[in-house]
Amino acid sequence: MKKILTFLGAIAFLAILTGGYLAFDRWTKNPEQIVPYPYDFIAKAPRVKLDAPILIVGDRMGSYFARFKTELAATISQNLDNVIKIQSLASDGQGLHRTLHQLKSLEQWPQILIYQGGSEEFAESKFEISEIRKISQNFKLYQDDRIHTMMILYPWLSRLVYTPMKRTHLPAEPILLEELQEKNYLQRLETELLLFEQQLTQLVALSRDRNSLLILSTTPINLDVPPKSVCSFSSNIEIEKAVLELQELVKKQDWKTAYKKATKYTMLYPGNAQLFHLEGTVEKNLGKTQEGVNSMLQASSYECTSWRVTEVQNSIIRKVAASQQVLLFDFSRMVEREWTNNITFFDELHPQNIYYDKGMNQLGLVIRKILKL
Repeated sequence: MKKILTFLGAIAFLAILTGGYLAFDRWTKNPEQIVPYPYDFIAKAPRVKLDAPILIVGDRMGSYFARFKTELAATISQNLDNVIKIQSLASDGQGLHRTLHQLKSLEQWPQILIYQGGSEEFAESKFEISEIRKISQNFKLYQDDRIHTMMILYPWLSRLVYTPMKRTHLPAEPILLEELQEKNYLQRLETELLLFEQQLTQLVALSRDRNSLLILSTTPINLDVPPKSVCSFSSNIEIEKAVLELQELVKKQDWKTAYKKATKYTMLYPGNAQLFHLEGTVEKNLGKTQEGVNSMLQASSYECTSWRVTEVQNSIIRKVAASQQVLLFDFSRMVEREWTNNITFFDELHPQNIYYDKGMNQLGLVIRKILKL
């Protein structure tokens, strides 16, 4: 009996020792962070002094959006003695993770914060492909309300809760990737979208903490641009035959036959961006405008490359705005409504200036109402 007790005691001691070692290992390898991002920044963002009550942030699309801040300011400032100032920190290559990093360095936040982006979330490598499973596991823990609440009360618990991972250390300026090949794009896709949604949610939380009114904006998509890349898993000999058949019918402008074929093929072969784009072309020419818009947005979502924003990112922006009860400026929908009335884009990425002018007028009126001007 004494030997058994001694043995059990030794087992218990080893278990305690092992548990202690594992806890110590997690503690030393994990930073204290409530949101388990797989990256950190080597240096703090440079301090920026705001001299305007309205701030625009985002990536290259936000930077272009900010070119029209004079028009926005004019609409907001109608009947005022002084024109309201608008400042921009949006810049090319700045994914939402960098926007958040920059905002955290502000000594004072603006009264109104406008976010326009989502088009360059794949532009920079911010996690290791080998760590994707751990990233997913850690965010599942983070999304558990009980665990989340405990970590808010005791932030040091995050060092014990999360699985340690190899972290990516980001430099002061982004090192932009070349256009991603299909394999790399598909490996990163789910995790990039997960991070984008979590970063948007954090942007909402930060703006509330700083008493700043946040306006999220969707990014317009050029519906007429054909897919630049079709995923190999969504194509085969039969699908390629279907694509060629539809292309011939489009050339002949046999829209009725093409419509029957296109709706059949997109049901049979879901996930092929080229088929959805052809279906949208047919629907546009038949006057089925909303169906055509939906098909073109599907085509953008199924592309196997990250050269622009897609309907997936815009859907996440709408989802976060709805769930977090944040103001949404649905710029994408505004431009889509004009798709059959005019040439909506002057290049692959940017809508015609007339739509920016119209958008700034609509947004300005909303802000005037908020500010009770």
